[in-house]
Amino acid sequence: MLIELLVLLTSAIFLAYSSDWFTGGASKLARAIGVSDFMIGATVVAIGTSLPEITVSAYSSLTGNPEIAIGNIIGSNITNIALVLGAACLFYPIAIDSSVYRDAKTHVLILVLASCCLLYNSKITRVEGLLLIIVYGWYIWDGYVIHRSQHIIPKVHENNVIRSILYTIVGLAGVLLACKFLVGAAIDIASELGVSATIIGLSMVALGTSLPELAVSIVAARKRQGMLVFGNVIGSNIANILLGLGIGAGIQTIPMADGETLVDDIVLMVFLAMAMVIFIRYRGVFDRRVGMLFIMVYVIFIAMVFL
Repeated sequence: MLIELLVLLTSAIFLAYSSDWFTGGASKLARAIGVSDFMIGATVVAIGTSLPEITVSAYSSLTGNPEIAIGNIIGSNITNIALVLGAACLFYPIAIDSSVYRDAKTHVLILVLASCCLLYNSKITRVEGLLLIIVYGWYIWDGYVIHRSQHIIPKVHENNVIRSILYTIVGLAGVLLACKFLVGAAIDIASELGVSATIIGLSMVALGTSLPELAVSIVAARKRQGMLVFGNVIGSNIANILLGLGIGAGIQTIPMADGETLVDDIVLMVFLAMAMVIFIRYRGVFDRRVGMLFIMVYVIFIAMVFL
């Protein structure tokens, strides 16, 4: 058990560093084409920090453990809002521009539709997985058109571009390697504890794969880049649902194991997303009180998972 926990922790830390390399390189490339901070957070940074969830889900399906895939996606989305956004708010209050109100509503709509599909069919088929990937393509294009930066695109030196591409490739390779050990350790721990792989996916794996979002958001909050934090949380959740489940289901149909456990968690995920929309509409600021509230919800969520 101790060895498996050490492997799980080491893999999660390696995931965080690998994703940071990917995010750093990809962000520089994104700025070269001229997009806003929010859009960078919602797309490039979100994909980078969501690579662990996406890769874990794909690898879990490929190795015949789809229950880890769905538990990881739902648990990570809850972690992103309750823990990641909550922790970022504790470092510095995040003021949200009203221009992203539409994006927050789109975020809720995507989560609701994907959840309804999952609850109705009790599975995500390959055809539905392909549809989720197509919807993500539309989301990226729509966001780019709306949030294109109006600033002049800076000239980028060729060496910097090559360096950014290299960081991106190395970061991706690190993520793939870490996920292999992370999933294996999670399965072993679930077996020794006598709990389902879904519960391990909701808690330990979800927390481990959300470390990149947590690290990036805390750093961005300390630098007072609140829009990047918010974009990262929303973009990561959408990438998890559409790409994580989409790619995982494209490899193998993902059944809804442990239905009773997942129904409650799916409802909590949608509720937290709707709470963000309400805060944006009526407050416009995520302060430390909101951060404490979200973190308390996360603690209760983890406690309920193991009860």
